Amino acid sequence: MKDIMKKKINNILIMLLLSVLVSACEDIDVKTTTNINNDIVITTNQSKASPFVGIGPQWGGYDNVQKWIGAETLNNDDWNKLFKRVEFLRPGLIRIMASQGWNYMVDGAYDPQKSAGILFKILDFCQNQKISVMFGEWGERALDGQQVDTGWLDNATDFLDYLINTKGYTCIKYYNMCNEPAGDWSSIGGNYDLWQRTYVEILARLETKGLNSKVTVIAPDVAIWNDTSLSDWITRPIQYFGDKIGAFDIHSYPTDDQVKGGNYKKVIAAYRDLVPDNKDMIMGELGFKYNANSDLGKENLERIANDKFAGDDSQMMVYDAFYGVDVADAIIQNMDAGYNGVILWNMDDAMYDDGTDKLKRWGFWNILGEEKFESVKDEEIRPWFYPISLMCRYFPQGATIFKAQLPNKKGIQAIAAMKDGKYTIAIANSHAVSYDLNLKMDAGLTLSNANCYSYVAGDGAEFEGKTDTDGFAVPYTKETIDFSKGKTFPLTMKGYSFVLITNMD
Repeated sequence: MKDIMKKKINNILIMLLLSVLVSACEDIDVKTTTNINNDIVITTNQSKASPFVGIGPQWGGYDNVQKWIGAETLNNDDWNKLFKRVEFLRPGLIRIMASQGWNYMVDGAYDPQKSAGILFKILDFCQNQKISVMFGEWGERALDGQQVDTGWLDNATDFLDYLINTKGYTCIKYYNMCNEPAGDWSSIGGNYDLWQRTYVEILARLETKGLNSKVTVIAPDVAIWNDTSLSDWITRPIQYFGDKIGAFDIHSYPTDDQVKGGNYKKVIAAYRDLVPDNKDMIMGELGFKYNANSDLGKENLERIANDKFAGDDSQMMVYDAFYGVDVADAIIQNMDAGYNGVILWNMDDAMYDDGTDKLKRWGFWNILGEEKFESVKDEEIRPWFYPISLMCRYFPQGATIFKAQLPNKKGIQAIAAMKDGKYTIAIANSHAVSYDLNLKMDAGLTLSNANCYSYVAGDGAEFEGKTDTDGFAVPYTKETIDFSKGKTFPLTMKGYSFVLITNMD
């Protein structure tokens, strides 16, 4: 009887204990369902982006300078300001696009000296600074009957020959014919057959002039959407042209929800996987947008409407500090997806108009703010230059890119690079929440005297981040970071922040 009573008492105690445990579990915050791992691990797993060719902006244009300020070129102060900023930016790769009317045709006659005031100055700088250039043609007016404009191709290749063999611009590494040919706005008008016939003609001319051994032909330069519907613009040229096309590129203008939701990387990775690993794949234009139905998308439209100099094709968030974190996030995803280079749209508002007297506001600044657009302040460096200049500087040409293993934390992206035995690690947090993380490195290295940069977006254009008198980023500290034997480096990633650690020069 005592044994039976004892068992009953034990059962009652067990039931009471279980009820207490269940009650306690109900009181636990729902956050416990998230991944409690706080480690960012720089792995030894190389991205297809290796070897890397660089990050940089679209540059060039300024073809309305004569109309806008009554001069054939920028004034010396503006050129010096530009060159000083780009020298700090230190891009590994930039993109320049040309056209007959802008660059080498005057009253129907071929005259390459038309480019002396603008293009030659930029190419002189790139040559001296060892900046690689992706060069190409915007395209021309479509001809009747889907004809190839052979006259244009003759002039275009004559101009390329002049740039390389007469001017000596060996900085021109890639050559592309026709911007965004899959779009109905281009001279190709989305007609793949016309594009292929155009490339047959251009390749023949390059070979005849001996230029095929001096530049890498890159294609197709199509602007993709949030899907892989233009995959055949990659696969068909690979099958038809083989090694005559030496590199590939696409353009993308993703929205914030696509980038932060993960679909963007899936799409661009799918395009990268179509290209042989031994050929460069470059994001030929990367522009970051905000969903038109979102609060930021609506605010962008409102700002455009209230800015008499802003054209419809403008990204007004370039004035806000958080934009720099968002763009850094997208760049890191491109590198992780295997893109050997990234071209950002774009450097300077003053480069292009929107077909009227208004600007395409996408730049780090507006170099003609004082001369034409009623604002000296608009010539100042905008916040997003801070993180992007660091990405350009410290993910150099020839680097090996390493993937990172990430914790399940919304908004966290990371990537690393190694060149000549030195390393760079970049981490972005595009979410509002702050995270306390542990940085690890599978290689178990020690980074001696590493410069640590931090950028934290605040309200509007405000941000936390050390700068010098020119507005250029400077490190907030210098650390020797020991990753040997599984050691970690504690790191607080505040909401909307970017951190870069490097022992590169």
